[in-house]
Amino acid sequence: MNADTNPSTADCLLQAVSGGLTIHVNDLAVPISERMPNGRQVLAAAGLHPAAEYALILWPPDGPTQEVGLEVETDLRAYPPPVMFFARQVDRLFYFVLDNDRFAWAGPLDEATVRRIGRISNDRELWLVRRDEPDLLVEAGTALDLAQPGVERLYTRRRNWKLDVQGVVIESVEPTIGVEEALQKAGIDPFQGWIIVLKVRGQPKRQVQLTDQVDLRQPGIERLRLTPKQINNGEGGSSLRRQFALLPKDESFLEGCGYRWQTVDEGRRWLIISDYRLPGGYGLATCDLAIEIPPPYPAAELDMFYCYPPLARSNGAAIPKTEARRSIGGTTYQRWSRHRESGQWSPSHDSVATHLGLVEESLSREVEQ
Repeated sequence: MNADTNPSTADCLLQAVSGGLTIHVNDLAVPISERMPNGRQVLAAAGLHPAAEYALILWPPDGPTQEVGLEVETDLRAYPPPVMFFARQVDRLFYFVLDNDRFAWAGPLDEATVRRIGRISNDRELWLVRRDEPDLLVEAGTALDLAQPGVERLYTRRRNWKLDVQGVVIESVEPTIGVEEALQKAGIDPFQGWIIVLKVRGQPKRQVQLTDQVDLRQPGIERLRLTPKQINNGEGGSSLRRQFALLPKDESFLEGCGYRWQTVDEGRRWLIISDYRLPGGYGLATCDLAIEIPPPYPAAELDMFYCYPPLARSNGAAIPKTEARRSIGGTTYQRWSRHRESGQWSPSHDSVATHLGLVEESLSREVEQ
């Protein structure tokens, strides 16, 4: 048979050879001569013996799964081919309710299987009804033990996608949302002249425009951060120092993200970002962040980072490998000893932007434990 033959054609050929019909048992094509086989005959056709040790379940093209007894007949002509069955070698059969339909099942059951036999699309969430406590969102990979009391009723609802916009969590029924719409949902005037930065965990920040779309299905926690394009430092404010130049791509990135930054050369070269936003859990909203820029950079990698004032968890728990201090421009910074694996730095791909991804991941990890 040609490898390109599709399943329906293969079933037809098999049906012609056998002189009967083709059914699927546990996703395998099985020829059967009877047009109204009972459960015992279905199991025999699939080579499953002894029949008494198996639970047989019919999965019709519409509606829930159904138990098929050993002596119960199924009219194969009532369904479009191939008729689907599941056979499980178990001593018990269970039932669960999904969106008011009663499903028969035997053996292990997980989120993916419920989605398959219940024909649940990815734009809907799956929830487990629980007594005396909030219902549970059934995440991908979750196993359901139907033998446990209370594991019997599930329902679906349209998925709501969430986005943090300047600290305001908004919801969207669609998996993508326009930046302008996101700001409006958060109660922010989108036309006030913002620098808008998108942050996805594990990725460098990037500037977005009002006309851009944010894909909320990306892994990680999506956030939009806003900075006014014009910042008045006040009459008494000191000018930002630029004692050495960064790479053009680094300066473009920092400006595009709205950072206030300066460079300081005191024998060792430092990039200092003022008012760097911190994740919750430190008791501070921002800090000054320093990154050493070695002269051979980008051939030499960026390593570690430094914070002022020194950071501490709100719960008082110690942060490992932050005990060392370093004076930079007359200010004492806290050193965070965080490193890449040997050989991970790439001069062609890594930069200040990717190093800030390491910084954000390191800061978030300490308050999410």
